[in-house]
Amino acid sequence: MTITQILDLIARNTNTQNTTTSSYSTLAKTLDVNLTLDDYFILANSASGNWKPADDTNQTDYPIVYADIVSGQQDYSFTVDENGNQILDIYKIRIKDATSGKWTTLEQINQDTITDGQLDTSVSGIPSQYYLTANGIFLVQKPNFALTDGLEIWINRSPVYFTAGDVSTGTKVAGIYWQHQKYLALKPSYQYAWQKGLPQANNLKDELEKMEATIKKYFRDRNKAFQQSITSESICSI
Repeated sequence: MTITQILDLIARNTNTQNTTTSSYSTLAKTLDVNLTLDDYFILANSASGNWKPADDTNQTDYPIVYADIVSGQQDYSFTVDENGNQILDIYKIRIKDATSGKWTTLEQINQDTITDGQLDTSVSGIPSQYYLTANGIFLVQKPNFALTDGLEIWINRSPVYFTAGDVSTGTKVAGIYWQHQKYLALKPSYQYAWQKGLPQANNLKDELEKMEATIKKYFRDRNKAFQQSITSESICSI
């Protein structure tokens, strides 16, 4: 579905017009579609198991970023990737050997069990561990060498949102599985109908809950090489 088709479906579901003066304007609809994109990837990543992360296919690169190792610098801050997408989670960190070029996965330390020795900032060497604080990665030990692109960070990031230009052109398609495109219209439609007390709200809610269950099942099952256990759980994102 293109953004035009999504907005048209929302308009039909809510009996509104796609205009600036509508009770549910095009701008408001587009904002809610973008918020629903966030919700979609929260659902997807909560169920994706061993195939992580669920990434927007409109991204121009893989969800991996690199950082320079600075000699003597323990902490490295990460907020956005190279394209300006917000970094939401970090799954894995690897470090490159300055001599051999070999990559090694760093061990993440549980902050509940971290020791004073591991927190000792006077110790330097080749890091083998790290811990996370806020939006920072703290290496243990401090590196005693410098290396361009010496850190490799596997991330989960924000999706590619629809812009005013996309709405004007009308042809952009969200970077999600094609059978799930309807979700981007369903959730805004339900939320508007519920807020306004419209009679179609209950039917839209039923459709939305079924779609969210379908999305989770798809991401649980998509990695055929691993058997994943499926447990019953309530849908609570609406």
